[in-house]
Amino acid sequence: MSQILVLRLSEPVSWVLVDANGARLGPVAMGTLADAAPLAAERRVIALAPGADVVLAQPELPVRSGARLAQVVPFALEEFLAGDVESFHFSVGKFGDDSRAPVAAVERDRLEGWIDRFAEAGLAPEALYAETQCLPDNPGKIVAILEGNRLLVHAPGAIPVALDAEPLTESFALAGLEGDDRHVQMYVAQEDWDTSQDMIEALREVTGSLDVQLLPDGALPLLASVAVSAPPSSLLSGPYAPRTGWAASWRRWRLVAGLAAALLLVHVGSQAYELVRLGLEERRLDASMAETFQVAMPDVERMVDARRQMEQRLGGAGSADPSGLLGRLDGISQAFTAVPGIRIQSLGWRDRKLDMRISAPSGDALAELSRAAGQRGLNFDVQSTVPREGGVDGLVSVAPAGQT
Repeated sequence: MSQILVLRLSEPVSWVLVDANGARLGPVAMGTLADAAPLAAERRVIALAPGADVVLAQPELPVRSGARLAQVVPFALEEFLAGDVESFHFSVGKFGDDSRAPVAAVERDRLEGWIDRFAEAGLAPEALYAETQCLPDNPGKIVAILEGNRLLVHAPGAIPVALDAEPLTESFALAGLEGDDRHVQMYVAQEDWDTSQDMIEALREVTGSLDVQLLPDGALPLLASVAVSAPPSSLLSGPYAPRTGWAASWRRWRLVAGLAAALLLVHVGSQAYELVRLGLEERRLDASMAETFQVAMPDVERMVDARRQMEQRLGGAGSADPSGLLGRLDGISQAFTAVPGIRIQSLGWRDRKLDMRISAPSGDALAELSRAAGQRGLNFDVQSTVPREGGVDGLVSVAPAGQT
């Protein structure tokens, strides 16, 4: 059995499920459009807009179709509209036996706001009607619906209207319900009957007849029945007509797509910033490495592969000194271990010689260090000494045995 979800744009939003004939299939529920969205899966969706926001008219039109009709309609309704006709969207229904056709007009901004609300909730109604378009048609009676602060009225052969129901007796008179020739079928929401029963009953004295029917769940089931069984012209026409395929999916998912695009933009931006930062850091390190290379190897004019060149220099790279700096340091460290109290103040490496400035407890300790180095195959040459309080400072050069 085909099921249809009928939504009413009220505060709060209300909805009900009906079958293909308009008969209700469940209770009326209230909440937000997002709350109703799960019910839209695999079901047709129809929405009802507030009647007070839509202007209904049945003007005489000189043409029946084509581009000229779209041009003529706004000016045919100009006297009914409060505002610039260019700011309104017009939906034209089927022509009758004469040159008149039902037209519904709504401000574009308001219509687009409703459509955006549907899209944000993941809904895509196939039709959108004004509540006043969905009032029952009774050829012998004026149909009126009283619900909250609104009075919806449809007289035989007349255009349905939505009126402010406060004060109620004045709205009855304004709606043309009074008169011996007036026969009224009134539907009243249960809560309004509880508060306005006396005024409604008083209407019997000024009408030809008055039949009252209570609506325990409000007017939505009654409006939904007409919307499905006798659908009027939808406000979703022309540029707002429901789309299929990619266009429909885009309207439904454009908010999600927008958020995804924003997230992607933030991600790309952060990655771009990181690349720029790393590039600057790389240039800083290159400059620092070049400066260190020039200080460590002033005799090398060109830096090709700094790491390899430094390894070759530190490793000796020559047959006369296969151990290089690392081997030299290993040997002298063993000599230092044999003579306690020796401290290194500075180191220098040039022309395969290790120059050191050291401090020793005494001249004897310095001599003992020279002997320990000699035992390890090193030529320990004391260049100069300077006595100081508690010891002596010396400038020494360390080279492999046999090298000066």
